[in-house]
Amino acid sequence: MISLTSAAPKANLKFMSRFTFAVLGVFLVRGAMAQQVPARDLLEFPLGLAAEAAGLSSRMPAALWNPAATALPRRTRAEFGFAGLATPQDQGVQLDMIGASYRVGGITTALSYVQASVNDIIRTASDPQSMPGEISYGTTMISGGAAGTWGDLSLGAAARYRRGTLDAGNRGALSVDGGLILNRVARTPARISLSTFLFSPWRSREATTYLIAADAPIIRRDSTFQLLGGYSWAATQSRGHDQYVSANATYRRFEAGVGVLQTTDFDEAARRVRLGLGLHYADYMLSLAREEGAGGFGASYQFVFTRSVK
Repeated sequence: MISLTSAAPKANLKFMSRFTFAVLGVFLVRGAMAQQVPARDLLEFPLGLAAEAAGLSSRMPAALWNPAATALPRRTRAEFGFAGLATPQDQGVQLDMIGASYRVGGITTALSYVQASVNDIIRTASDPQSMPGEISYGTTMISGGAAGTWGDLSLGAAARYRRGTLDAGNRGALSVDGGLILNRVARTPARISLSTFLFSPWRSREATTYLIAADAPIIRRDSTFQLLGGYSWAATQSRGHDQYVSANATYRRFEAGVGVLQTTDFDEAARRVRLGLGLHYADYMLSLAREEGAGGFGASYQFVFTRSVK
C-alpha cells in the first residue's frame, strides 16, 4: 500500500477508490516508501520520450532523464519544445513539460518546467457520499543545467527544485543530477550513458533514480536508413527496478520504434509495450507515443513537439 505523507487529515477523510486505483494501479505499488515530498510517483511516466531509452534521449530540450543529453550539436544554436502525456479519464493523470536550451560556444544551457497532477480526486467521509471540494495531488518541478561535448564524451549537470501537494499539505526539495554519454565505444558507433534523476543527498527527501543505457546500430544504409537496438536499466531507491529493450528505425524524415518495459517491484514483474512515431520536417520535430497501462488500466498517450534554431 502506498504511504503518502502530508498534513494530518481532518475528521475521517479518506480517498475514493478513484485515487486508490490511480496510485496503486498506475504506479504498480512503487510508492511503498513514504514520500517526503508528495507526488514523486507521477514523475515515473516516460515524459518527453518516444520509444527510445531514457538515458540516451535528446528528443526534448533540457533533457529530463540525463543532463548530458542537453548538449546541442555545433550546427544548432538553440532549441525549444513542449511535451504532454495523459492517461484515460478513469485515472486522470496529466503531465506537461516545456523546455528550452541555448548553446554558447561549446556549452549548452537549459531550463525546463514540469507539472503533473491527478484530477477529480473526490473527498469523502465515513460513507460513500462525497463532500465539497477535491483533494489536490500533484507536483511541479523547475530545472536548470548545462552540458557540453568534448571529443566523444558529453557531460552535463542540472539543479532541480520540486514541490509536491497532497490535499492541504505541500513540501519542496532541492536535488542535483549529473550524467554522461560516451558517444563512441571502442571506436564503434555504440553509445553508453550513466545518469541520476532527483539525487538529493543532503536531506534524502527524494527517492533517487539511477539510469544506465546503451544502444548501437544494427543496420545502417548511408544516411537514409538506420536501425538502432537499445537497452536500459533504471533503479529507484526503495521501489524497484526497470529494464527496457527497444528497437528504433529512421528513414529520411520518418522514425518508428517499439520497446518492452519490464518493471520489478517486491519480486513481482510486469511487462508493458511502448510504441513511438516521429516526423522531422525542416527544423521541426513531432513525436507521438503510446504505452500500455498497468494493472488493467488503459494506455497512456504522449506527444512531443520541438523547434531547432540554427
